[in-house]
Amino acid sequence: MSDKEYLILRYSLVEESQKALNEKPIPEVKGHAILPAIEEDREFKSNGVLCSVLGFHVLKTSYGYDYPENRFYIGKIAKLKKQQTGERIPGDIVEFEHDNWIPITVVLDVVTQHIFVRKDWRFGTPENIARSLQTAFTEPVLSVYNHRVFIEGKSEASTFWNIVESKSKIYRLEFKLISPNILDTNKKARDALESLKELFGQEEIDIILKNESGELKTPEKITSNYLEYIAEGEGSWSVVTEGDRGGKKAHNSNENIDTINLPELESEHTDEPQMELGQQPNIARPENYEEANLGSEIYAAIKDMEKD
Repeated sequence: MSDKEYLILRYSLVEESQKALNEKPIPEVKGHAILPAIEEDREFKSNGVLCSVLGFHVLKTSYGYDYPENRFYIGKIAKLKKQQTGERIPGDIVEFEHDNWIPITVVLDVVTQHIFVRKDWRFGTPENIARSLQTAFTEPVLSVYNHRVFIEGKSEASTFWNIVESKSKIYRLEFKLISPNILDTNKKARDALESLKELFGQEEIDIILKNESGELKTPEKITSNYLEYIAEGEGSWSVVTEGDRGGKKAHNSNENIDTINLPELESEHTDEPQMELGQQPNIARPENYEEANLGSEIYAAIKDMEKD
């Protein structure tokens, strides 16, 4: 089986300023707060479309594939799309509408708060996928721990610099920064946002800079602090430059989310165009070497990211 492309996202957990009744204290390992969102199968709506959280369970190790226990969770989210088919009868064609569930595999690291999610354009763009996950996870976590979930993609700072250095005009620059949550983000940006949060209690900060003449500057030292913070999945950036054929062109980090190729699972390898909701895979979960191999590959990838 061939490798499949996965998006690399990260989830942040930001406490609501107003206390809630019966809220539980956040776990010592903060990333574990995501678990109420995946403990059972359920449906939710994202932008009016019916979706589902399905089959999440711990990735278990197997012989030859080793990584920390109870760290990785694998499951799927699925989006319902209606499919029109036509059936020929004598003298006519009769149209029928069928449910077509589009599933994508999701792996959570509850220690580093990474999310690895199968890239599938049938489900939507990378930003659509991130927003669907955020919708899926927010309400259960909010109801238990009184924390909101924010999900953003990891994006290399070099992508931003490649864009601005190849353009002569910069009309607009925006940084969206989630209040500090992940420990290994840029320290200068993190400290500045921590100070502001103590004063204002904000969940996000939007920094918007404009110049109608296209003369915006991007001082490397200050800009790099925010880009490094965003690169770890705690925000996003967008920039408007001149277009390739005149006019203006928008670029953003959500179009440039980092990806990784990971082993395909047998449950993903099917000739059927759809998945029946609630359908169980035929393979047994214990000693599942395919899932164990996937967990091992993800663990190695995270270790490599920590070296950068």
